[in-house]
Amino acid sequence: MNDAVDYTQLPLRDIHLPGAISWWPPAPGWWLLVVLVLVGLALYGVHYYRGRHKRVALRAVTRVRTALEQGAEPVACLQNVSTILRRFAMTSVAGAKDSVAALDVPGLIGERWLKYLDGRWERTEFSAGLGRQLLAAPYARPNSIERGKALELTGLCAAWLAAQPISKRTRRA
Repeated sequence: MNDAVDYTQLPLRDIHLPGAISWWPPAPGWWLLVVLVLVGLALYGVHYYRGRHKRVALRAVTRVRTALEQGAEPVACLQNVSTILRRFAMTSVAGAKDSVAALDVPGLIGERWLKYLDGRWERTEFSAGLGRQLLAAPYARPNSIERGKALELTGLCAAWLAAQPISKRTRRA
């Protein structure tokens, strides 16, 4: 060090600290994160909107099942379940191939209706199993169907509804 220079006498200024960092505008990474979150929320909203028919039908079948467990008349409950399945089948369209089938749903009766239900599920529980009761149950005399069989059939219908894919587009009636 040079002893001839008195550093305390030099006209130097103290260290200057940078100003406080502003919160606006955010860095590009934050903008990207906001865009990704908004896109994710929009996709979730579309997915949630598309599944509305399925949720409504499942809630309706659950209400019918609850009423049946609380002592409601089984024939009336199965009439409601049959109506719920038919409405769901008419309002849910899973694609171009099924849109023609969905237009034919109101005309499906008997075995063709059961085969349609099995075809959307790839199982045979409607046409060859417990689901066959769905044909006669809505037209049966009151108190002619056992409560246990009606509970099983509502469980089968709820399982069928739960197994249905969420439709890509819907047809407005």
